[in-house]
Amino acid sequence: MENQTTVNVPILVVDDEESLRHTFKIFLKREGYGPIVLASNFEEALGKLTSQPFDLIISDIVLGGSTGIDLLKRIRELNISCPVIMVTGYPTVDTASEALRFGAFDYIQKPVEKEQLLKTVRLALQQQRLKLERQKAEEEKEQYRSYLDTLFASVSDSIITIDREMNVVKMNQSAICFLGGIIPEVKEGANLAVVCANNATCFFKEDTEKVLRSGVEIKEHRIEFTTASMNHKVISICISPLEDGRGGFHGVVIVIRDMTAIVEQGHSKQRTSFHRIIGASPVMQTVYTMIENVGKVDSAVLITGESGTGKELATEALHLESHRKNRPLIKVDCTAIPESLLESELFGHKKGSFTGADRDRMGRILQADGGTLFLDEIGDISPMMQLRLLRFLQEKTFYPVGHDTAIQVDVRIIAATNVNLREQVQKGIFREDLYFRLRVIDIILPPLRERTGDIPLLTNKFIQQYAKQMRKPISGISDQAMSLLSDFQWPGNIRELQHIIERSCVLCNSSTISKEQLPDEILHQQPNPPIPLTSGFQQGLPPHIPQPPQPSSLNHTFHNNSLESRIIAALQKSGGNKAKAARLLAIDRSTLYRKLKELKIDLSTFDL
Repeated sequence: MENQTTVNVPILVVDDEESLRHTFKIFLKREGYGPIVLASNFEEALGKLTSQPFDLIISDIVLGGSTGIDLLKRIRELNISCPVIMVTGYPTVDTASEALRFGAFDYIQKPVEKEQLLKTVRLALQQQRLKLERQKAEEEKEQYRSYLDTLFASVSDSIITIDREMNVVKMNQSAICFLGGIIPEVKEGANLAVVCANNATCFFKEDTEKVLRSGVEIKEHRIEFTTASMNHKVISICISPLEDGRGGFHGVVIVIRDMTAIVEQGHSKQRTSFHRIIGASPVMQTVYTMIENVGKVDSAVLITGESGTGKELATEALHLESHRKNRPLIKVDCTAIPESLLESELFGHKKGSFTGADRDRMGRILQADGGTLFLDEIGDISPMMQLRLLRFLQEKTFYPVGHDTAIQVDVRIIAATNVNLREQVQKGIFREDLYFRLRVIDIILPPLRERTGDIPLLTNKFIQQYAKQMRKPISGISDQAMSLLSDFQWPGNIRELQHIIERSCVLCNSSTISKEQLPDEILHQQPNPPIPLTSGFQQGLPPHIPQPPQPSSLNHTFHNNSLESRIIAALQKSGGNKAKAARLLAIDRSTLYRKLKELKIDLSTFDL
């Protein structure tokens, strides 16, 4: 039997026999359906249909001067999509065929048995529910595609997607314009292997093939080349696997940025701050651009990064870049609220719904209506809250604790975490469907140790802030103290730097912060010495760097004091990151690239 709690399932019953109409109504109401609306003829039924929607129509074939088939035709002309069950006292093949041809769900024969009626009703409503769910899923899919298309088109970088056969699937307008003047053969539908076979200008072909073979991302590196018109270009390129969400990938995504204009214009394009975020490093320029582009759409955003990297500031910047900037930005720290109170905090509650609920409370979601809701440390919420949050993201409606009426809101969700949610999903700790709902777009904030050159900017900003707050005449920091700060690895990131500068300002009694005001972990840090490339390095590798195993793809015999072994040691230590390897070797990155090419060292053998 249908669940007795079934509500709000309006059904229209059309029959010229009053007793049959009322019998159907009794059967259906006892089953929990309703409201049940009755009509005795064709005209009355049309009047009911045009005045309110129905989830199901049950109609007799014989309706006085008209027929149920006439009513069925009219229903379809009015674009009413609910299922229709026909009732007939004299079934024939022609009658059944005609009813089904005009879209009837089924027909039942008089005298109608109760169980037969209810079974057919259940099946019709179930099919209608599945149909509506499919339609909703398609609409969400189309909306998601529209969001991606908007984002794809608005990005100023050149973006190209390549399938596993090296075919160019899609290019955004920036890529079409940029490559059209350099490699016009690269266009949608072209095969990269064919058009770039003998074209030295096609600078991304080899990297694309490597990522397709290994499935490992090639992170940003810069390439110099000369175009056919003898223009010198500097290109930043990143190639990533195009994942399918199930551990495989369909191809690759190539992101190209023309750095030439930035180089020519010096620092005019470089920003030292963005809203409340401080930093001028290349990685932060990328973050600024990402926030600008993502802020324009309403897609859910997942911000990831180590603790203290500025996820809250990135959220504020996203909100200020959006059309919701004049509406509320509501922040929720999921770890700061006890699990027993988090549901009430988010969704609100009705007075008396639980012990201590002495008044109605508006939840954070409703407070954020029209604006942005920031869920910090989302990776730490319980399975129950994950389910409730998933339902809210799917429906954009929620029930406050103790309420039985749904509330609909218009809220953009931004979540943040310092844990690896993908690993949490694989371990079964975090729901996969919620993960993909939250991570429509992800923004990865770099740790402070990778933000080359940003530490002086941040340090001086914090000195100004705390000097003013403490009313001290501190105006700067010594070169030696700044050098120590710049060399530190910063496990606590910007937050740790901020606390250390605050501490230093407290201890400083002059106009300049010196080494003496820095904590012991900064003063006594253990630097990582570079690996020299000179042939005079007689003792082999430094003791803290183990001799790496020979990569299987290299057909060479290496000696401890050889140039190749030291390069491989640095690559092993840096996980294949060429920039870090160059710093370990104390050489310029371009020198390392040249040595890699000369020695034919295959980077695919290292963990990038």
